[in-house]
Amino acid sequence: MYEYKSVEVPLKKGLKAKVGVTFDECMKIIKEHAQDGWRLVQIVTPQNEKAGAFMPYAYQIIFEKKI
Repeated sequence: MYEYKSVEVPLKKGLKAKVGVTFDECMKIIKEHAQDGWRLVQIVTPQNEKAGAFMPYAYQIIFEKKI
């Protein structure tokens, strides 16, 4: 049996946002959760349903842990 958990990381946007800063934040979260026994399953970039086109607004990191 497994327990699942999702963590949402909003995309950094704007002129001051550096390339890769959101990915670095995702890696930090993955490493922190790995220390607590969580295993990375998948990273998803969900679509903003209100925009009508594929415009990701965040990364959703999905973890699993054996219980």
